[in-house]
Amino acid sequence: MTLSILYFGMIAEAVGQPLETWHSLDALTVGDLKSDILKKYPMLRDRKFQIAVNQQIAEESFPIPPLAEVALLPPFAGG
Repeated sequence: MTLSILYFGMIAEAVGQPLETWHSLDALTVGDLKSDILKKYPMLRDRKFQIAVNQQIAEESFPIPPLAEVALLPPFAGG
């Protein structure tokens, strides 16, 4: 499975890039992907963020479809 991972704001700064192509041999849920991302980027463990799949905020149990666009979204300040 190939995914496009988009990083925004402080998340992009922490990982050093705004976009990454992610490859996995297995089907993933949002929780599985989050765990894998935290293994690769342990500096994100102390950061709060939400994960969107194909532009929809997704729960950790949500299955990620092949070729999905996944975004890691930091908290947004409103005003």
